[in-house]
Amino acid sequence: MDPNKTRKIAKVIAIIVAAAMIITSFSFVMMVPGIFGMKGSVVYAGSNDEYLDREIENLKQYMEYIRDNYKDDISYEQLINGAFEGVVNSLEDPYSVYYGSSGDGEDFIDSVSGEFSGVGLSLENYNGLCRVVAPIPGTPAEKSGIKAGDIVTNVDNIDISSKTLDEAAALMRGEAGTKITITIDRNGQAHTFHLTREKIKTVSVIYKMLEGKIGYIQITSFDNDSNLEFRLAKKELINQGADSLIIDVRNNPGGLVNTALEIANQLMPKGPITHFEQKGKIVESYYADGLSTLKLPAVLLVNKGSASSSEILAGALQDSKTATLVGTVTFGKGIAQQITETENGASTKLSMYYFLTPNKNRIDKVGISPNYIISESVNINADELAAEYAGFAPMSEKTKPMAGEAGLNVFGAQQRLSMLGYTVNISGTMDEETIAAIKKFQKEKGLYPYGILDYTTKDTIDKATVDYITGAENKVDLQLNKAIELLK
Repeated sequence: MDPNKTRKIAKVIAIIVAAAMIITSFSFVMMVPGIFGMKGSVVYAGSNDEYLDREIENLKQYMEYIRDNYKDDISYEQLINGAFEGVVNSLEDPYSVYYGSSGDGEDFIDSVSGEFSGVGLSLENYNGLCRVVAPIPGTPAEKSGIKAGDIVTNVDNIDISSKTLDEAAALMRGEAGTKITITIDRNGQAHTFHLTREKIKTVSVIYKMLEGKIGYIQITSFDNDSNLEFRLAKKELINQGADSLIIDVRNNPGGLVNTALEIANQLMPKGPITHFEQKGKIVESYYADGLSTLKLPAVLLVNKGSASSSEILAGALQDSKTATLVGTVTFGKGIAQQITETENGASTKLSMYYFLTPNKNRIDKVGISPNYIISESVNINADELAAEYAGFAPMSEKTKPMAGEAGLNVFGAQQRLSMLGYTVNISGTMDEETIAAIKKFQKEKGLYPYGILDYTTKDTIDKATVDYITGAENKVDLQLNKAIELLK
């Protein structure tokens, strides 16, 4: 297949990009013809791998031995399901799941329709912990105050530390109207939330006019019709006189790949939107047709809760220079999955591709760095920030540290830059990561971007930190304000 061949969005093969492997996240699912026969048996026709054939026969005999000699009655169905599950678990990939015939696969598929019962959390497996990617706006989880980055430790007083993400998610699911208690760990402190499950119908596109003829569109998830909602919102704002646009995908955990591609196609000039990589090679590329190029200045707001399909859109708009990105580094979930289903109802979700930005940069475990780093100031505890700031190292040394040099000025600058959302290693030494962060900060603030921690840069970093804390205290959305500033 020629990866340079332009493909119309309408013909894009549907691929799942999940923010997490639970039904409380948003993902697209496509049933693909695959490895299973009509009755769910595995097809090995044409295999010349003698080792595989021999070991499959050994596995069959092993199951027979266990069934005949185990202390309790056990069915072949249970053993076979365990074998399938073990194959997927051996990948050590948190996004690949064997659902068996329990119906969990159907629950997962149902969740992508944009309507499901639960509390509205998108979760991920983070070093064996159940971590919040983002609460879905307007849901019980978001209203309660649960935040991106929180670690779920207990559900209805059940310790979930030894449970899989699917098992933890199953505890959170339930009929609308039923009560649930969720305990989370936030920076070492336990917080308990009492919620009522709801039938959640996601409203994926919200729009309004801001002062200065700036149109604002928030995309909370990429559902079946979000691209149509986005098209109508954009048209309505332009008809109202908008001459610039802010698109907000903060805390958007992802969704339908096709929807993200469609929205990108409404905005970008002709060119690549994303590439899919497998085993080190690009196997598919998707292109904007250039027929609906946005002719307005645009800013895209992102944060650490912007994941998967949100990152496809962010990467596409940044690389094509369609929009300026403002916020913090995105989540970094750049793996695509597909689901296959057997005739007996079992299904497997398998990570099949990495998706790349138009410039062929990997997103997974890296995220996308905005053009302007602005930390979140809404729903942030200003008192905690102020207390943290009080413990920062002073930057009073009469030095101008450069590459390889160390000192309190460097340590204090690293602490402040980290609070502001820049990626730094707080070591007290001017390493490559710190120099890159200082250069980025200097460029954003209109200073000479040469990576030396001079007096002006030091003072500007400190002032920006104080302004950030003040903004959090006054509940000012500094990210949105920066977007407005750029568009004026």
